[in-house]
Amino acid sequence: MSNKFQQILLYDKPLFSLYELSTATVDPKIKLPAESCFVYVLKGENQDLTNSGFVAREGTVIISLCGKTVGSTLSKNTSGCLISIVVHFDRDVLKKVFDGKKPKYWKDLDQPLKIDIVKEDASVLISSYFLGISNFFKHKSALNEDILVLKLKEIVLLLLQTNEPSELYIIARSLFSDRVFSFQEVIETHIYEPLNLIRLGAMTNNSLASFKRKFRKIYQDSPGRYIRKKKLEGAKVLIRSSQKSISDICYECGFSNPSSFSRMFKSEYGKSSFEYRLSRNAY
Repeated sequence: MSNKFQQILLYDKPLFSLYELSTATVDPKIKLPAESCFVYVLKGENQDLTNSGFVAREGTVIISLCGKTVGSTLSKNTSGCLISIVVHFDRDVLKKVFDGKKPKYWKDLDQPLKIDIVKEDASVLISSYFLGISNFFKHKSALNEDILVLKLKEIVLLLLQTNEPSELYIIARSLFSDRVFSFQEVIETHIYEPLNLIRLGAMTNNSLASFKRKFRKIYQDSPGRYIRKKKLEGAKVLIRSSQKSISDICYECGFSNPSSFSRMFKSEYGKSSFEYRLSRNAY
């Protein structure tokens, strides 16, 4: 099977996309619109798309605030067959479909989102929905605006009926949120999260370039330096005041590698994390 891509539009914007990927190509990057999206894997061969043990198989779903992050995730398919359907949540399209009103079961957020992407297994209803959408690509001539509007409403309501503790539900609520959290509130909420700048930018509704400019204007420093310094400060407090292992503290403060964390710690404080703990215990 060769790589294939199909799309269905609503109001001249992507609503559904179908990707059929057999192997990595010379340019394997999948470029999705930056807006929030929801992905369902129709067919997968247990490919690890996250380098963390999360595998793609039939029924895997991904919901994200940033389509670019999802595109990067899907692009990690290096072997086997991967077929996925994407629902694009363009905010202008959502406003038009719901006539500027809030959908049923929705309620506003009370704090900034702590996650921007969720991966899990689909419910029976979600699976049935996407299996129905897969047939749309075989019968595009039978589609019209009214049908597409109903299908977009349906997936939104399905997500909002998910159990409240679910992270899928939290992200779905954000699609219609009236709360405007300050730039600083979002940044401070995610200081210790292992997020790259593109994902942080998406969570503040900024492009990467705009995010960097705004960050420097507010904090008088680059995002990379400021966030790294705050993470190291948090790690220093935990090393001094807790009995947690250095590795656990490293991951808790948003670092991905204990060795590089120790090098950064020594560069900042003149001692490695282990040396600092030993010196504190000496008193």
